Amino acid sequence: SGTTLVLGVVRGRRLTVANVGDSRLILAKRAGLQTGYAADPVSEDHKPDLPAEKARIQRAGGRVFAVQYEDGVQGPQRVWLGHVDVPGLAMSRSLGDVVAHTAGVSSEPDFFERDLDPNDDAMMVLASDGLWEFMSDQEVIDMAANQREPSGAVNTLIREANQRWMREEAVVDDTTVIALFLRGRR
Repeated sequence: SGTTLVLGVVRGRRLTVANVGDSRLILAKRAGLQTGYAADPVSEDHKPDLPAEKARIQRAGGRVFAVQYEDGVQGPQRVWLGHVDVPGLAMSRSLGDVVAHTAGVSSEPDFFERDLDPNDDAMMVLASDGLWEFMSDQEVIDMAANQREPSGAVNTLIREANQRWMREEAVVDDTTVIALFLRGRR
């Protein structure tokens, strides 16, 4: 099996982001708000139901479909080999997954660039899908913004993600979180 990647590099005021899979980088922006911050997603998740991703997978002989669970709930769209129901990967890009790559899963990153505004950009959160599965970008920013230190933001977000996983699935996905407080933070 493989892994995902989201990477942010800041040189001067320029932010360059590379993304493979369903890890994500978001910014918190003042955006003219009197209080609080607006979530601003920078990267885009690579999901198999996105038209371009699905087309690439199908051209390679892979299949994309959701599994219906015993309780009747439809799961997320997943990538499957053309002849057997494996690997069941819920993302369309990953690093190091040899089996999934034969089904059209790519390891090619998408890149995103933007200039950071020291008066507007307050916080950056990078995290694996364990955080994003049951939390919106705005919820993440709101919770992180209530903390005094980045470590407090990380601990709060992981604790909340774990509680939501247990409530929804009775298991907890791997969750990695990095929080950075930027100059625009009040």
